[in-house]
Amino acid sequence: MAISKLQALSNGRYKSVWHRAVVNSEKERMSIASFLCPCNCAIISPPEKLISEASPAMYRSYTYEEYYKKFWSRNLDDEHCLELFRS
Repeated sequence: MAISKLQALSNGRYKSVWHRAVVNSEKERMSIASFLCPCNCAIISPPEKLISEASPAMYRSYTYEEYYKKFWSRNLDDEHCLELFRS
């Protein structure tokens, strides 16, 4: 979910991608999970500096609560969930 929010916050400059891991049978692999969940009233929106006539807002502003509800109602489909907020 964090990557999709980053895509919205950066007005599309950073793209959301599917996480993929390459397995190496010769070496151990370590994964570290980290989570960042803002309060439900937090507004997800790019800074005004990233919005201009040449680069209009790609996504409407939305609250974390709106995103969270849509994310869970769409069977964790993060990629398509962000499209629901497209301007």
